[in-house]
Amino acid sequence: MNNIINNIICSIICFFVSTAFAISKKNEETILQLTNEAKNTDRTLSPDGRWLAYIKKGDYIVPSDCFYPVSKGEHGDEIWIVDLKKMKKRLLVANHFSCGNVKKVILDPHHLEFSPNSKALYFETSAWVVTGAIHAVDVSGKNLRFVTDGGEYRIIQNGPNKGNLIVNQHRYHDGGGSYDWDWLYTPAGKQIKLYKKED
Repeated sequence: MNNIINNIICSIICFFVSTAFAISKKNEETILQLTNEAKNTDRTLSPDGRWLAYIKKGDYIVPSDCFYPVSKGEHGDEIWIVDLKKMKKRLLVANHFSCGNVKKVILDPHHLEFSPNSKALYFETSAWVVTGAIHAVDVSGKNLRFVTDGGEYRIIQNGPNKGNLIVNQHRYHDGGGSYDWDWLYTPAGKQIKLYKKED
C-alpha cells in the first residue's frame, strides 16, 4: 500500500517538475525569438523579473554635419524592452540627435541597469570628449531624461542609499589639473556627496 502511495506521489511530483521545465523552456525559446538577432547586445533583466532590456542596431544613420564621438555614417543603437509577463517587445528609446545639445544625443546607449523597483532603466551614452552622459527612462517609455555626466555608474540595489547612483566623474581642480572620483547622486541627478565605500 505504501509503495502504491509513494508511486502516485512520485508521479504527481514528476508531472509538475516536467511541466514546469517545459514551461520555462518554452519561455526561454520565446525570449530568444523576441531578442532573436545575434547582434542584439547588453541584455539586462529587471530585479522583479518582469522586464528584459537590450540594445539593437537601429535605422538612424549618424549625421556628418557636426562633431560627435560616434562614427559618422554608421547606424545608431536603440534600446528595446520585453514584457516577460505578456511576452511582447517594443522600442523603449529611439535615437536622438542634436548638434547644439550633447545632453539630448542618444546614438550609442550602453551599460543598461534597472532601478531597484524595476520602474526605470538607466543607461550611458557617449557625450563629451572626456566623459559620457547618464540617462534614464521609465519602463513605460515615458520620462526620458538626462541624469548627469559621468564615465561609469552603478545603481545601489539595497541599504540606506538604495536607488541612488554612484557616478564616476571627470572634474578639474581650480588651480589646474583634473581628477576622476566617485560621487553619490539621487535618481533625479542631484549630487549628494563624494562617495566612499563605507557609505
